[in-house]
Amino acid sequence: SSQVDNLINLSDLNENAILHNLRIRYKEDQIYTYVSSILISVNPFKLLPLYTPELLDFYRLGTRDKAPHIFAIACNSYQNMLSDRKNQSVVISGESGAGKSEATKLILQFLADVSTRAGSSAESGGSLEQQVLAANPIMEAFGNAKTVRNNNSSRFGKLITVRFDNNGSITGGLIINYLLEKTRVVRQSAGERNYHVFYQLLAGAEADTALKAELSLDSPEMFTFTNQSGVIYIENLSDEKEFEEVRAAMDTLNFSREDQMAVY
Repeated sequence: SSQVDNLINLSDLNENAILHNLRIRYKEDQIYTYVSSILISVNPFKLLPLYTPELLDFYRLGTRDKAPHIFAIACNSYQNMLSDRKNQSVVISGESGAGKSEATKLILQFLADVSTRAGSSAESGGSLEQQVLAANPIMEAFGNAKTVRNNNSSRFGKLITVRFDNNGSITGGLIINYLLEKTRVVRQSAGERNYHVFYQLLAGAEADTALKAELSLDSPEMFTFTNQSGVIYIENLSDEKEFEEVRAAMDTLNFSREDQMAVY
């Protein structure tokens, strides 16, 4: 039954029963299911109204007797950190396209929100929380690419550490990255793209003639790094808009104009 939202309540916990229950729930757009303290997430490949500010508030106030949700995982780890005074880890795993990158962003969004409410940000204008969130568009631009399985595939692994003070306010963060797929820069398979940032920069330069002139840029069709796979554009995605987000994120993270130009 789709009402079974924690699979340890199944009388016979075997692979077939698990898959059958997940399928029933998925058809009702219930994409989250617990197995005890583990959250199973099934990618719906469509936008669902699951991440509204109201829902974030709902889970921020506690998770007991509430439906399974990624915000509940974030809330439990945050509350356990504060009550037990011990480091907490959330491990996000799954195959390509399962939704790991999105789940990571949602957990960081939740932590940034509760941190802001915990009080540190009255003076700083929320800048530290915003900086933690701003790291993501930059990491994705330089480390994610379109593959045949996933339009936004992370081509590296990462460990994100967020540090808090005794009140539960964010005091800093650290990202360690693992095994970036460097060969993609010079060679892409058919139907795949290079890293997003190349296409973002070229699209952004079309709108910014000074940048285009300074870096001698042209259309992505003109460069071997961006034209060899037969795919240059991703449906329903604006590389120009994404470039503006990366630029804004660099500003939030206090990249100087010189540093930004050096990167481009």
